[in-house]
Amino acid sequence: MTEHESSITMGKNRSLLRSVPFNILIACGVSFTAPGMWDALGGLGAGGAAVPYAVSAANALVYGLFAIVCVAAGAINNRIGLKYGLALGAIGYPLYGAGLYTNSTGTNTWFLLFGSALCGISAGFFWAAEAAIIIGYPSPGDRAFYLATWQTAKAAGPIVGGAINLGLNANRKTAGSVSTSTYIVFIVIMCLGLPIALCLTPAQKIWRKDGTRVVTSRAASWGAEFKAVGKLFISRRILLLLPAFFISYFYNGFTSTWLTTYFTVRSRAFSSFFTNFAGIFSSFLIASLLDNQKIHIRTRARIAFISIITVLVGTWIWASVLQQQFYTAAGTPVFDWFQGGFGKSYALVFFWQFGGQAFQQFLYWLVGQYTTDLSNLSHHTGILRGVEALGQTVAWAMQSEGKANHFVSIGINFGITLLCILPTWIVLSELKGSHEVTVENVGVIPKLDGEGDA
Repeated sequence: MTEHESSITMGKNRSLLRSVPFNILIACGVSFTAPGMWDALGGLGAGGAAVPYAVSAANALVYGLFAIVCVAAGAINNRIGLKYGLALGAIGYPLYGAGLYTNSTGTNTWFLLFGSALCGISAGFFWAAEAAIIIGYPSPGDRAFYLATWQTAKAAGPIVGGAINLGLNANRKTAGSVSTSTYIVFIVIMCLGLPIALCLTPAQKIWRKDGTRVVTSRAASWGAEFKAVGKLFISRRILLLLPAFFISYFYNGFTSTWLTTYFTVRSRAFSSFFTNFAGIFSSFLIASLLDNQKIHIRTRARIAFISIITVLVGTWIWASVLQQQFYTAAGTPVFDWFQGGFGKSYALVFFWQFGGQAFQQFLYWLVGQYTTDLSNLSHHTGILRGVEALGQTVAWAMQSEGKANHFVSIGINFGITLLCILPTWIVLSELKGSHEVTVENVGVIPKLDGEGDA
């Protein structure tokens, strides 16, 4: 087919189903039903259980397998296609929810661990595919906006789930586990992820409003795909970003224990509903900066990074002060909503989410600037999510010990956050623009994203 014929064919196939917004909506739908509901359960603290430590161990298993699978899943998804990678990724989440249900009704720990293991394997495929879709389908200048849209869909899951939690548990003024009917509702919603994923359009059929097309390439063999991932993993830029990848979601494990230890069931239900608005707000705030083409790309990146680090460092100083107060109190405080001590303790959870989601979105945007095509992007996002998952494995494993000193978790979060500043700053200082190879309807033109003066 000639370039002219290809151009005509692309024009005829510009249907809604092949547009960027529609396919981002599909990805967001899966994110809402699968990890969104998973996050809603996590927002209750320890998956809604009365005692956090068994669930923390199960979550450590989820993230341990996730970390291993996700790095390889970027290569695997390139071979099988992002649609099927996304579908595989949606399968494990209902099994995790079922494991929490059986553990709640009969302390059935073996099925909780089984469901967690399958969820960890499945999630590796999901996140490698999802991130590649959200960053790779839109044009470079629109990516931060679509990342914020995706974060909103992901947060909408916990918001809806939190509303369900709040309605079912609003009268529970004490600490303990949530009602079992809560899990049933979540499992039903989680099951919708698979059929939604199968509606995704393949990348090579996507059209963008600026006339460019999504560039895809596939290595000659499975071995070549994995070799490309390995080579990227040990590249200078990725090695510099590893501390930031590792710490970006590390706070989640401690947040879960904090909620379960110091808040009543209905306060945790309120948190699972309201806290996610923090992530939505910070996502669009960061997006408005990162997509602003009037500001040089390095300046945008530096302002965003400094702002995020300032918020995160502030939360860990805040946590240290509160934790000292809790340890010196006569007994372990348990806060009910909108009563003495609730505000200052819950606000910490809110700002963990505010800073953490902004950091996550910033890292996705950053790796997207260095990728050349969708396949290369899939490798990058697989590594990003895999190392993040490794961090969460360690974080959840630390919370699985019942008498663990909370200052240890606070210190590690604080320390690695500070450690990631210099190497990440080096990467930011080398930003010049998007490295994506741009394919127009006529011709192939490698070019950099247009930027202002330094």
